[in-house]
Amino acid sequence: MGILCLFISQTAFAGPRKPSSASAPISSSASPSSSKASATSPYDFKSLLTRAEECFKENNYREALIFYFEAQAQTTSPEVISKIHFRLGECLEAIRRFDFAEFHYKKALLGELSGDLAGRAALKLKHLPQLAQHEEALRLYKRAMASYKRRDIRGSLGDYLRSLQLEPALMGQDESGLIDDAIQYLTFLSESKDKEPDRLLKLATFLELRGETEKAIETLKQILIIYANSEEAGEAEEKLAFYTQKRTSYLEFKKPHDGLADLTPKETPVLLDTSLEFRDPGVQSKEMAEYAFTFKAANEQPGIPDHRFEIFSVVLGKGENQKESLFRADEGINERILTFEDGKVQYRVEFQTVDLTTAYVQDIYGDGVRAAPLFAEIQVKLTVTRK
Repeated sequence: MGILCLFISQTAFAGPRKPSSASAPISSSASPSSSKASATSPYDFKSLLTRAEECFKENNYREALIFYFEAQAQTTSPEVISKIHFRLGECLEAIRRFDFAEFHYKKALLGELSGDLAGRAALKLKHLPQLAQHEEALRLYKRAMASYKRRDIRGSLGDYLRSLQLEPALMGQDESGLIDDAIQYLTFLSESKDKEPDRLLKLATFLELRGETEKAIETLKQILIIYANSEEAGEAEEKLAFYTQKRTSYLEFKKPHDGLADLTPKETPVLLDTSLEFRDPGVQSKEMAEYAFTFKAANEQPGIPDHRFEIFSVVLGKGENQKESLFRADEGINERILTFEDGKVQYRVEFQTVDLTTAYVQDIYGDGVRAAPLFAEIQVKLTVTRK
């Protein structure tokens, strides 16, 4: 057959249903790693990829998975391994095993995947969690409806509420009357004392779903008054806060996690963490795209001894939002920590060392000399963070 090519589907994200022939190849030129296997495979590397592709094109994804795994075990080429990971992800996505598909797309991106395939893998990682959450919401919703049709109202309540939390739009498909029956059931249900808070919490939720907000609020208040020490009391208090803030619903939608974010290095909020030392008059400053600062040790009059200074100033921020703090030796520095917020940037200045001394300075307005307090050393720690 010559050089075997495994074609990576150029199908849109909707799912690897009908792979195109214009796909990125996985070349079989990488030599098999058969010496590491404890048993000889009945197929060589080329045959495994050929059979895997045949199964994939026939939409026989479960069988294709077997041959892809076997082929992956027989090569040491990082590029080929990454492409097979990508194909494994497509197979698992097609059989709706989204968590496993996400794992293999991540492995593909962490390997040596080509640019086009890397972009497709990143796109899939971005949307797979939404598909997985949609699938789970449908599963719970269908199970709730099946329980309701059997008149097992109690068994349908939890699944129904969880399905709406994952996908609120499912409520628009519900014409079963479950909400009305659930309210009637929960209203007249007699529970033990330990289960009563949970009953009231579910009742409040279904009342809110039916639009009876005032009744829902009264039910939540019952939990806080009668069962203040229960676990449900905390949730009831939180839900009441939603109404206080004039939100429209406390059945909050659960946002899918971002699989791609797992592979993206988290941006550190610390922009600068440094220590500065002053033993002589001078200036230390810096201006960057997001922050700026200036520290200055200075004297106002002549004749100040070496290694001494009268004034210490701190300027934080940029442009019109700058904050300046001025300290004189004769007043000392009473603030150990200075903080300042400039938009999305926060400054923190900690005075770690402030040494004061007394020196005799020529009095330019009188005769002789006078005793004057002066700074001998100041050490500060500056931390700049992004909020």
